[in-house]
Amino acid sequence: MKFWLLTTEYPPLSGGGISTYCWHTARMLAENNIQVTVFIPAVQSQSTRIVMQQENIRLIYFKASGNPQNSFLGHEAALSYQFSKVLKEFQEKDGEPDFIEAQEYNGIAYYPLQRRLLEENYLGKSCFFVTAHAPGFLYQEFNQAPRFKAPEYWVGEMEKSVLRSADFVISPSQYLLDKLAERMDLTELESTVIFNPLSSSDQPDSRDSGELVFFGKLIPQKGPIEMLQYFKELWDKGFERPIHIIGGGEHFFHPKMMDMGAYLRHKYETYIKRGLLRFEGHILPEKLHERLLNAQVVIVPSVVDNLPYTVLEVMLMGKIVLASAQGGHSELIENGENGFMFSHDDPQSFANTLHAILDLSKERAKEIGRKARKKILEECSYKTVFQTKMELLEVKRSPKRVSKFPFIRPQKRKLPLMPAGLVENLLSIVVPFYNLGEFIEECVVSLIQSDYSNKEIIIIDDGSSDSQSLRILEGVKTRYPVRVVRQDNRGLSAARNYGASLATGEYLAFLDADDKVNRTYFTKAIRVLKEYENVSFVGCWAQYFGDSRDVWPTFNPEPPYLLTHNMINSSALVYKTECCLSFGLNDPRMVYGMEDYDSVIGMVESGHGGVVLPEILWYYRIRRSSMAQAFNRYSQLYLYQIISAKHKEFFARYADEIVNILNANGPGMYYKNPAKTGARFGQILEDSTVVNWLKRNRILRNIASKMFEKIANR
Repeated sequence: MKFWLLTTEYPPLSGGGISTYCWHTARMLAENNIQVTVFIPAVQSQSTRIVMQQENIRLIYFKASGNPQNSFLGHEAALSYQFSKVLKEFQEKDGEPDFIEAQEYNGIAYYPLQRRLLEENYLGKSCFFVTAHAPGFLYQEFNQAPRFKAPEYWVGEMEKSVLRSADFVISPSQYLLDKLAERMDLTELESTVIFNPLSSSDQPDSRDSGELVFFGKLIPQKGPIEMLQYFKELWDKGFERPIHIIGGGEHFFHPKMMDMGAYLRHKYETYIKRGLLRFEGHILPEKLHERLLNAQVVIVPSVVDNLPYTVLEVMLMGKIVLASAQGGHSELIENGENGFMFSHDDPQSFANTLHAILDLSKERAKEIGRKARKKILEECSYKTVFQTKMELLEVKRSPKRVSKFPFIRPQKRKLPLMPAGLVENLLSIVVPFYNLGEFIEECVVSLIQSDYSNKEIIIIDDGSSDSQSLRILEGVKTRYPVRVVRQDNRGLSAARNYGASLATGEYLAFLDADDKVNRTYFTKAIRVLKEYENVSFVGCWAQYFGDSRDVWPTFNPEPPYLLTHNMINSSALVYKTECCLSFGLNDPRMVYGMEDYDSVIGMVESGHGGVVLPEILWYYRIRRSSMAQAFNRYSQLYLYQIISAKHKEFFARYADEIVNILNANGPGMYYKNPAKTGARFGQILEDSTVVNWLKRNRILRNIASKMFEKIANR
């Protein structure tokens, strides 16, 4: 059996729960003669690939920064894309593995799973599952962090997509699954609870110096704020036992705009001086075991948690654990038998339970420690976890086949009108044309060269007035198999709609007369439209040319982010024709642009979702004289007003999230893409009277824009 494991964390360069899990899982599988390959982003190496062998485990370190995608995707999205490239490379080199396992954290499996769903021959024979560890979109909420701010918000969306797109999900606790179900749609998710693996060790030393210890990250999710409040109340009543804080690290506490450790030291300065609160800082992993052996009680006061390795390791040592009920550890701890529980829902329960522990006889405490160790050996040993996992994998060996694309938030689907006479498998391509003779032949040639051969090309001349453009268009009509239809000048929306009404194909595409497509685009898009009944349009990434060389990375358009910012290359999509005619025609009221954005919102609102092929397949010409470049703040504000009024019920459905996205990132009209920063600093140029004079000088304006963009992308 060949097994691939994807992770951002692996010893010795990182610690923490995910790193510990991956280390134990790789060892557990290797000890059972399974070929294990672990894929890990290199921290500092400039090499493209580093392959190491470690105890029958192959480690693949790959370059995580400095790749082309880093220039137009945020760090996490670019890292996920790099994972997808490395997996493709080793698929071609070694063949497909039987199983691929990935963390959900930071959405690292987003692009591998997107490519698997959308790309032919990409890991389609492998069973690809996800083990849930530490979903950022959940933990940020309890860490009081601005989780709606880009790119953190989009990383959370990537995590949700990963969970919904995998063949199945393993969670170390039912508690985590229940928390996720409160925040996302898990109705069609296949999930199983398997505890984390942990290797056994020799019988632990029974020494006990009587210390009360907190070990973990100093972040709100781990409960230090609540715990110290409980201790303050005890100390103020005469309790004299100190609490030792081990670990912590530098973790920013957003509500106070300072490091969490610094905040707690300042707040409890009096108790630190009295010797009741002792911060010991970071301890090297090789010395941690020895340090924890001195604890009488290890306190795990999480306000939300999965199945922290701290609990497993301390119980295995035979130590007494006092843990909150707000975590998956509650599924292993039997209160009063092999550990102790309190609940943040009943703050007094902490003091009551702590006093009960301190009143235990030595014999009773040792008995509880023995039961704790026994529980971990029974439930989390390599033997137990391996057997449970292999039984599951044997059942799930074949990858899941689905007829519906796993959107994060599927919408209720309206039935489209069924036009008569559409020709099966025929692609109708509509090209709106107005005085663009300089570019039309290049556009048409790219369409002719498409490897999707069953197509018709319809050029709608929207009342062109330039004689040279008309002559060139006539020549194109003579030399190429295209149909040219003329109408009085009525604008871009009307031209697209008229062309769509003339389409005879089962599939429909639009392309502006100055743009081009990759020869493989239509074939790839139509394959996806055939495969998924709930996918009604397909887009791709865009490469700018002409007056720009940037890349526009687009994304599957889903609410609520879609309702703040256009996420997809709307003017070069491929549709199921009946769906576009029913729900996606351009609104002629959008006289200044954004008609294609409005069209996408209408499609998604009606339950006819769209997806993005994550590769450059559309070439979008940037011209200073184009309609898009003539946008200004006030024309966009007017168009946003039309869109929000037209789709009022759709906006209302996600009003709370939309408000938070806008508050965190600024006006949606200034966003670049969700995987990077929020509002552009171009907003400053629009709004500031101080720099308003820059608008009158093109050179200075461009310099200022680049400066602000650099600041925004830091």
